[in-house]
Amino acid sequence: MISVIIPVYNVSSFLPRCLDSVLRQEHILEIILVDDGSTDDSGSLCDRYAAKDSRITVIHKQNGGLSSARNAGLDVARGKYVAFVDSDDFLEEDCYRLLLSAAQTHNAPLVCAGRFDLDGGTGERKPGLCPEKDEVIDGKELAKRIFTWDHVDSAAWDKLYARRLFEGIRYPEGMICEDVPVTYRLALRAGRAAMVSKPLYNYYHRPGSITTAAVSEKSFHFSRHAEIVCRDIARTCPELLPQARSLFVWSLAHPMMLCQQAGVNRALKEPYRRCRRLLGRQVPFFLGSPLISKKQKLQYLLLVLGLFGPVWRLHCLLDRKKQ
Repeated sequence: MISVIIPVYNVSSFLPRCLDSVLRQEHILEIILVDDGSTDDSGSLCDRYAAKDSRITVIHKQNGGLSSARNAGLDVARGKYVAFVDSDDFLEEDCYRLLLSAAQTHNAPLVCAGRFDLDGGTGERKPGLCPEKDEVIDGKELAKRIFTWDHVDSAAWDKLYARRLFEGIRYPEGMICEDVPVTYRLALRAGRAAMVSKPLYNYYHRPGSITTAAVSEKSFHFSRHAEIVCRDIARTCPELLPQARSLFVWSLAHPMMLCQQAGVNRALKEPYRRCRRLLGRQVPFFLGSPLISKKQKLQYLLLVLGLFGPVWRLHCLLDRKKQ
């Protein structure tokens, strides 16, 4: 029933845990391992697993990034349903049984579950983003919740999809945060989604991974995606534009705050200025939006005025004096 697509790149120390957790699942038709040009032992490790289990197919390709690897898997997937797993993450034992049951019981082409967040530094595991309750919602409601991080987000990997949803849709290559311009489109196309209020996916926050890396040009990719999302929503589903705009505003402000805290280097001045310019155009919206907290409104306004850095440093100084 399910094609599981796993992009693999230089994760030989994490891959066995990931694959073992997937192999324990029910309803697996195939596991597609996409070796994205690994330079460590990951590629040969994939081949060794494939030699032991006929459900595993390995694709060896030149490095093209996470989107390229996912797309390569989608191009050959045969299951009625598709799921993604990042190769340093792992699944709870009954993950796909519960997701498939929800899909079939509720005739839902898309199912969203919750996650555990696992800190790679401390080893601490705690519940992360997770639907509040088991329910069935329409696609527009799911897109709205994704835009506002309302107990669900755009992450590709804690969900189960009917494969037909991907017809004509692929992940944008050459950028990170690639699921931002894709998952909401799948939600709208699905029209109906089941929510499973249980953490079934273990998201490993690995030191040095994309999500934990220092601020860089890639930190601004989210805002590029969110800008595209806003234009698309304005054209196709304008009732969701307030939520899409709140996501866009956050995507502009977040890398700006990271830069202010780390110190803006010359290489990032141009994307920083672009975000500040675009955020300035959103001032009337974010000051009047009920979707944005008072604290966020103040932070965004300070960023537009160029005062966030000094205020943040003063706040840190006062905190240290209190200690």
